[in-house]
Amino acid sequence: MIQLANSRIRMDISESDGSICSLKDKLKSKAYIVAGEACEPFRLETASGVSSAFERFDFEVHQAADRQEVHLTWLVRNGLQIKAFISLRHDADELEFRCEAVNDTDEAVISLEYPVLGNLGAITAGGESDFAAHSFATGFKIQNPLKHFEQGGAGLRFMPYPESFSGASMQFFTYYGQDEGGLYFAALDGEGCAKWLNFYKNSAGLLEASFIHGCEDMGAGKGIRTEYPIVVKLLEGRDWYEAADHYKAWAEQQSWCAKGKLVERKEEERCDWLYEQMGAATFGINAGFDRTEWLDQYHEHIRTPMFHILGPDWTNAPQTFYKGVPGGLEDWFPTSFNPQNLEAMKRYGDKYAPFEFDYLFNFEGDDGVRAKAAAQKFPEKDRLKSIDAYRFPFICPAAEYTQQFHVERDETLQRNVDVDSIYYDISANNIMKICLDDSHGHPVGAGKAVQEAYRQNYIRTKAAMIKAAGRYVPMGTEMMNEMFLDVLDYYQARAGGQPAAPLEGYPLRDLIKAGQAELIPMFAYVYHEYGAVRLDGWGKLTEEIGSLYYFTVARTYLWGGLYELNYEYSPMEALKGKENAPEEHYYPFEPRGYAFSAERADYLAQFADLRTGAGNKYLAYGKMLPPLAFERGRISAEWFHYNHGKETKEYNDSGVLEVDAVVHSAWRFKEESTGLFFANVSNDNRLVRAAASELERYDARPSSEYVLHTAESGGEEVAISPGQDGFFELVIPPRSVVLLELR
Repeated sequence: MIQLANSRIRMDISESDGSICSLKDKLKSKAYIVAGEACEPFRLETASGVSSAFERFDFEVHQAADRQEVHLTWLVRNGLQIKAFISLRHDADELEFRCEAVNDTDEAVISLEYPVLGNLGAITAGGESDFAAHSFATGFKIQNPLKHFEQGGAGLRFMPYPESFSGASMQFFTYYGQDEGGLYFAALDGEGCAKWLNFYKNSAGLLEASFIHGCEDMGAGKGIRTEYPIVVKLLEGRDWYEAADHYKAWAEQQSWCAKGKLVERKEEERCDWLYEQMGAATFGINAGFDRTEWLDQYHEHIRTPMFHILGPDWTNAPQTFYKGVPGGLEDWFPTSFNPQNLEAMKRYGDKYAPFEFDYLFNFEGDDGVRAKAAAQKFPEKDRLKSIDAYRFPFICPAAEYTQQFHVERDETLQRNVDVDSIYYDISANNIMKICLDDSHGHPVGAGKAVQEAYRQNYIRTKAAMIKAAGRYVPMGTEMMNEMFLDVLDYYQARAGGQPAAPLEGYPLRDLIKAGQAELIPMFAYVYHEYGAVRLDGWGKLTEEIGSLYYFTVARTYLWGGLYELNYEYSPMEALKGKENAPEEHYYPFEPRGYAFSAERADYLAQFADLRTGAGNKYLAYGKMLPPLAFERGRISAEWFHYNHGKETKEYNDSGVLEVDAVVHSAWRFKEESTGLFFANVSNDNRLVRAAASELERYDARPSSEYVLHTAESGGEEVAISPGQDGFFELVIPPRSVVLLELR
């Protein structure tokens, strides 16, 4: 065996084929790889397919003053080699991997999968306290993945980055046993190179972690060389926050965080009304028809301004969910925004953004010939390496036509309509960063080049809109990736409403419904204080969607987001028996007749008040902290999901989900104070009991005071102290939220 080892970690590599055979935490006497099972050393994708075959394997072991290194070389065939470089510092608990495909043949290299850490077994007894946490769709946690992942089914086999809807929003994942150990996997790449972060069940019925590196310039005589390390690090098993802390320490040093934290930015570099004034959001209200009755009804209960991403029905040519998208500028203008809606929103202090299918283009519409030459060219379906098929008519962001069109379209919109913001659907965070048409001015493949083209299109368009408006114009997209953190101001997500919501997270939907997978605030934990407000919830103010609503609202706000009322695939709430008509909508939904619920609007209003009031500095600008440990209780919440396409299997789905009775989050504002939020989403009073010593880990200053904010206090602060036994006790009324500040 080839061995890399120090006092903490040991890895064994086969001398015959270079595969990783063993990985051990020596201090814990824990072996992570099951012995005796074969594993492929690498997987090389060329134009002719994917293979791990090779003709000869060689290795060298090097000892340096501060580290051990192993150099591995596989001769695939004449003119084609795979090289890997693994290093372990003498004092480290982590391994670093780099790899290279050296290609002197006439065949194109497409991707290289390395390292491959196969045959990972259970960490805790029976895997019952084992978890996988991945940045897929901004963050999911799966309980006992060895049991619940399926070979060729549920799992995270092909997770492209930079992406989010169908892949990784950040470049790390973790597999851990609670309090017993674990592994952190990360690609420390600050350049946005195309890659895949994979964790899945292999053919041996065991777990496998791997990274796939895309070729940035495909062609004869061209290969792959990763300039960034893949890190595999030992963990203690302190939940997923432990891995996220490691990643955050690196991520904060990258270019996308270079503007600094939101609270420290100049006024002209951030959108204060978005962060401080908006208490709730809507998505999909018709742009072209009068919906002021509903706006009036919402504001009878929700006292704060609201942010509206309007429906797509404002363009000259149809922009719908079922019968077409616009082409060139003549298909977009003149616009048809309903003036009554705009006037009502202005009266309430609301703000709005038009919806645009950003990179979709009708090649039979205006300017179709020029746009068709800019069409994004994807690999064939069986070579995509994604859960998405990317079936839409996309234009490549790097093409000269696209770059000019993107700026001109939205600069014209700003000059003509003076919009408050702009929202892009099916944009950069939904689309794999690849294009095979080098006539656009990029190499074949072009992951990094395509990624940078998206960034530059956003940057130039935003600058043009700001110049036209004479003020800051925030920009948002569907989903979010870290590479756009310094450009985008907000994003729409739906996973917070799962299972009563569609779209991202769908590969794990059955596990979510069974309570075996759940959304986690991974992206917010790493990046919240750097920006990008999350709109989530996929809700309605109706009784029919079920009691999961109360949990979803609370979790969305307490994780730093704005709850979103959504009207994309179904009608608005019925007011005195009246709802909006399908023929006036951009999707032919089925009428429902579900009445507006004042009680649910009032429940939402208390969180909107908290977001814009006492909790704002934390929920808008704060740094998320690991939560407090206390008994939260569990309740059963029913849900009904009808707001989606009628042809989908999720349509009219329903069930019951067990959730926490008390939703909780912890935040730090600057170095000034800590905010602990508790929301009781049940029908009964709930007692929160926590030791003062536990609270002191957030703020150990002897002068700290504890102040409580509740709806019952009418905005007044109430000073509290621990009891004689050293515990704080808070009795939280049914369906209400409180904030405990340490300052």
